[in-house]
Amino acid sequence: MKLAFISYWSCPLERLGVLNAGGMNVYVYNLAISLGKLGHRIDIFTKTHNTKEQKILQLNQNICLIHLPVTYKDPYLDVNPYANNLTQYIRSNNLHYDVLHSHYFYSALIAKVLSQKLMIPSIVTFHTTSAVKFIYGGIKDKKREKRELVIVRESNAIIASTELEKHDLMKYYYGDSKKIFVISPGVNHKVFKYHAKLSSRKKLQLPQSKKIILFVGRIDPIKGIDLLIKAVSDLTKKFPDFENKFRVYIIGGDIKNRNFWHNHEVVKIKKLISSRRLDCCVKFLGSKAHHLLPYYYSAADIVVMPSFHESFGLVVLEAMACRSAVIASKVGGLKYLIKDGFNGRLFENGNIVQFARIIWTLINDVKSRSLLGENAFKTSQKYCWNIQTQKILDIYKKMM
Repeated sequence: MKLAFISYWSCPLERLGVLNAGGMNVYVYNLAISLGKLGHRIDIFTKTHNTKEQKILQLNQNICLIHLPVTYKDPYLDVNPYANNLTQYIRSNNLHYDVLHSHYFYSALIAKVLSQKLMIPSIVTFHTTSAVKFIYGGIKDKKREKRELVIVRESNAIIASTELEKHDLMKYYYGDSKKIFVISPGVNHKVFKYHAKLSSRKKLQLPQSKKIILFVGRIDPIKGIDLLIKAVSDLTKKFPDFENKFRVYIIGGDIKNRNFWHNHEVVKIKKLISSRRLDCCVKFLGSKAHHLLPYYYSAADIVVMPSFHESFGLVVLEAMACRSAVIASKVGGLKYLIKDGFNGRLFENGNIVQFARIIWTLINDVKSRSLLGENAFKTSQKYCWNIQTQKILDIYKKMM
């Protein structure tokens, strides 16, 4: 099968945790790799980064990453310039695809143009939608919602990560349940696996004797990093000795870039850390190479995801594959991944008191952390990329 992935905003080779690079980039890359291993050919189309020149990278014999330049009037909603470039590229190279799979609404708008011009079935994975973002504190975006309504109506199939996402697509976008398929993202167990805690800390030059609380993700208000700082602050007030025993490490963001420290959210978090006198205990580590993340997950006593919303929560799934004890907000896809008290812990969205209490309980209970981690690993095995890819492949075949 020959497939075209449209991933305009998310190049799979971007540094994770920098700007908007995150779970979507990981999803696109791993799905392509898994499909390629099955012998399918995938061309991934994305925009150029810092140049207007076309750039083509052959990732392996079955996967080609194609960066195409774009000039536009409206970089947000005018997809025609890029869609025209893409159509021209496909025709001039005599390329033929069985299915288009787009990622995010903007890519789906491009795929809609291609689907009509080239008569190819179009499948979309939204990853997130405007209506849902608005519910969790985002800005109301009527233009985008109108475009998303069209995408939901006209796409041949939609892949949702959870039953909740399917419900939201039906509720807010009047989606047809018969063409919305729930298939969760996967995790690569060859990469994300447990490593001994002490040796991981030695490798990463992390303190051996401290309790480590780890956050991995974009530095974004929706990620709830402020909740983590406030929860830890409450614990240091209640248990003064706690300050000497723990460290919070935040992985994400380009800390070597001077502009990073002027980012509004970073400035806000830094002020909060200083006002709570936690400068000695909370550290920004910046983005880390993907192959190092399993060592960080393994080195941590607790991995936290205090997000106000997550469509799925790939970081949590990665941590679970590494047998980490995870604490997460009871929101979005996290409610489906974690069964509270069995393979992780959940706290009510925004409830700092409950969050702090769970941190304190787990940080002092090695046995509970170990049991949660083992059950988390068993859960993660249900989300192997090989299994999830086959499910998606079945959808492709139905569309042909």
